[in-house]
Amino acid sequence: MSVTIPVEVPTGSPVNAVHFVARNDTSHLAALVALVDAGAVRVDITASRPLTDLAAVHRDAESDRTRGKIIFVP
Repeated sequence: MSVTIPVEVPTGSPVNAVHFVARNDTSHLAALVALVDAGAVRVDITASRPLTDLAAVHRDAESDRTRGKIIFVP
């Protein structure tokens, strides 16, 4: 379960913010794993990159140049 709550920012600020709360629930995680195993949920993995590329990938994401999930490996 997760909940987002808007955060009030100063007037005129270019920032958008939300307060995000997630609850760890092993039964929800198990249900999600079952859906993935059954093929009902698919994760779009775009690339596997070395952890040393983290800053570059972050910049790409900020510029909307990424799609899907990127897995970082040591």
